[in-house]
Amino acid sequence: MSLNWEEAGDPNNKTIIFVHGAGGSAATWFLQIKGLSKYYHIIAIELNGHGKSQDRSENDVTQSYLIDIGDIVSKYKKPILGGHSMGGALTQLFSLQHPELLGGIILVGTGARLRVNPLVFEMLDSNFDGYIEALGTFMFHEGVSKEMIAVSRQEARKCPPHIIRRDFELCNQFDIMKAVSNITMPAIIIVGEDDVMTPVKYANYLHTSIKNSTIHIVKSAGHMVMLEQALEVNSIIISWLKTFT
Repeated sequence: MSLNWEEAGDPNNKTIIFVHGAGGSAATWFLQIKGLSKYYHIIAIELNGHGKSQDRSENDVTQSYLIDIGDIVSKYKKPILGGHSMGGALTQLFSLQHPELLGGIILVGTGARLRVNPLVFEMLDSNFDGYIEALGTFMFHEGVSKEMIAVSRQEARKCPPHIIRRDFELCNQFDIMKAVSNITMPAIIIVGEDDVMTPVKYANYLHTSIKNSTIHIVKSAGHMVMLEQALEVNSIIISWLKTFT
């Protein structure tokens, strides 16, 4: 199977591998690829069925995504694995299954459990335009530019509704509330102060549960904090990495 990823920076530098959220692509991390590649080797994976990656259509979607991640992680020595929303869920699962392969994790706009509003599934099944329109309301802070929202909606349309639906089904089934405390590697937790999809209380639970973690609550940001406040998020990541790499 052909798996696509975007790559930037010197491979001799520390590698950070980013995983997008439901219905996403490498474009989710565009501003991290641009801003962090001056200091690190950056890879943004496109999970199977997303972006330019072929769909495997496997019954165990979670496991198929974890295999995608493992295929890239295994190429590097102790890379940092980061994920947003669903990608954050996958990052946690991978870190629990293969702690020896990672140097640390970055959790952005995610939680130890990710319940999905049934309305999301209804819109994906019968009103895809309504789903795309709602992204501007639920994913972003009210102060975000119309241009950023428009581009994000355009990107979201590139992912077929059935792929987005299976991603949200994965999220809805994800629950490691009792197991997350078994994550012992360095972790940084980043959340937008006004995130309504994965609110601050989710991030606080992760921080309380993961002993070797730090948390940053970013003002004037919603669920897409890494796009909304890219300079601050990149600075947070750089400062965190300097503490142990």
